[in-house]
Amino acid sequence: MRDNLGAVSTRRLSRSDADALKTGRVMRARRGGLVLAASLLAAALIALAPRVARADEARLRFLSEKMKDSDPRVRTSAALALGASNADGAVDPLCGGLGDKEDVVRQAAAVALKRLNRTRSLECLRPRESSESNEAVKIAITRAIEAIASGGEGGGGGGAGETIKENPNAKYYISLSTVANQTGRAQTEVEKIVLNSVRQKLEAAGVVQLAPSSEAPEKAREVMKARKMKGFYLAIAVDRFDYADGNLRVKVKIGVFNYPNKSLLGNVDKTLTAQGVSSGDRASEDRLLELAAGLASEQFAQNASAFL
Repeated sequence: MRDNLGAVSTRRLSRSDADALKTGRVMRARRGGLVLAASLLAAALIALAPRVARADEARLRFLSEKMKDSDPRVRTSAALALGASNADGAVDPLCGGLGDKEDVVRQAAAVALKRLNRTRSLECLRPRESSESNEAVKIAITRAIEAIASGGEGGGGGGAGETIKENPNAKYYISLSTVANQTGRAQTEVEKIVLNSVRQKLEAAGVVQLAPSSEAPEKAREVMKARKMKGFYLAIAVDRFDYADGNLRVKVKIGVFNYPNKSLLGNVDKTLTAQGVSSGDRASEDRLLELAAGLASEQFAQNASAFL
């Protein structure tokens, strides 16, 4: 009987030991599997890194080539995209853009260099500041120099000191450029009239949240993701006033880009004419500027989904 009991006890012990050994093997296998998976993931990331780098280099080459395109809208879009690339190699093509024949492209290059925020950019910005003839472009260059020299954060335009109203129901996140001003009037005067009108119309649409002018791209992506909004960048320009045939013709142009990447999606232009206006009638200029800017931005707000 004792032998039988002893045999039973021994068998139970053996099963327990067997279970323990089995459990140990499973745990070691799992640990080994996790180590193997981690090793494979690390190897995949190492293998992927050169491909990501090559893709970034290819995009930089592509955008640099687009800075030579015959269409100034393409060159403008390329400049803004280079500014958002955070790539050291974007400095040279953007510096080249400061010599573009089109004011809007030169302004975009200056804004992009400010956003890129590389000290080396000062080598081309400072000489260009003294020779630039267009006031709006010169202001953009000056702002870029000040931001880079002070180590400040790069950013878009939109007017300093603006008050941003929170709209919890917004569907679209909108960043505004400074105004490319070809009117011959003072930049501060034109920018105040145009941007105030644009902001009022966009806010009245009820579906827009305006973005801070100095916002970094990473912050913009974070805000849009959290609030599930689509982003747009509006590049605003005003043509030279036309007083032909005793009439005043005012044209406001809004280039529509996605945001924060800033690829060109389309444009909204608005032209208004007042009859029987003498050259230099500032009151009429102000009135048409305000109306044209408001109507263009209102048209964009009503059709924003069509640009997506």
